[in-house]
Parts: sequence; structure tokens; C-alpha cells
Amino acid sequence: MVATYLLSLLAAVVVSLFLPLALDTQEPADTTLRRDQRRLTVAVATRALARGDTLRREDIAMRDTVITWRWATQVPDTTRAQAGWITRRPMAAGEVLRAPAVMPPPLVTSGTTVAAIWQDGPLRLVLSGVATNSATAGAPVGVRIDRTRRLDGVAIAPNTVRLR
Repeated sequence: MVATYLLSLLAAVVVSLFLPLALDTQEPADTTLRRDQRRLTVAVATRALARGDTLRREDIAMRDTVITWRWATQVPDTTRAQAGWITRRPMAAGEVLRAPAVMPPPLVTSGTTVAAIWQDGPLRLVLSGVATNSATAGAPVGVRIDRTRRLDGVAIAPNTVRLR
């Protein structure tokens, strides 16, 4: 009886020591990074995309990765592609979705009529003109108000430009 007890106690000790090792088949994640490495979550394409495709929610997957980044003063671009963005070139499945390969949809399209706004305090001037180029939010836009006059501004809303 004592021998059976000792044998079962020995078996319990052996199981408690080696069972966690047998259950943990994955290698533990290395949480330490070198000084020049950064851990990022990037957006990748889930399928092959053609130039001009509009991204849908199911076209984007997030993937964790480690990159080598040797510039201490700059941080890596972590802007993530979103549904509604447009591809500017063909992309393979699994490829990282980042600028300039994908971009937000333009707020202003070349050749469309836009409202050009200039404001200084309470004084506000709104002109109508034609956009000379397409632009996303915050991008420069040229506005032609007649044959000889062209103004420069920044896209702030759909078909709306804030003059500089």
C-alpha cells in the first residue's frame, strides 16, 4: 500500500513536471527587440488587386511584423489602408497596403467645379472655379477661375478648396 502511494506520488510529480512542456508546442514569442527593430501591425491585401480597385473591408487583413528601422529621429509610417481607399498599381495577395500603392479617394477631381474659399477673420470670400488636378484631403489643388487666373489651395471637403 505504501509502495502504491509512493508510485502514484512519483507519477504525479513526473506528470506535473513534463506535461506543461508537452502541451506548449509553440515556441514562446521573443519580446525583446534589437535597438534598430520595431514591431508594427500592417495592412495586407487578402486577394490580388488591380489598379483602380476600391478596397473593401474583406480585402484588408492586419498582420503583426517586425521591421528593421535604423533611423532614430523618424518613426516608420503606420498609416493603415482603410475600406474605400483606391489602389494605384496592381497588388498581389499578401502585399503590404501602403502609400503610394494605395491612397484615400480624392475629395476633388480634376475638371470638376469646386467652391474656392478664402477667409480672413469674419471676412469670407467664396468663388466658383474648375479644379486643375485631383487631390485627397490636405493635398494642393489648382483652381482656374477664368482663362487667365489660377489660384492655389488645399482640398478640405468634397469639391471644396481652401485658398492659400
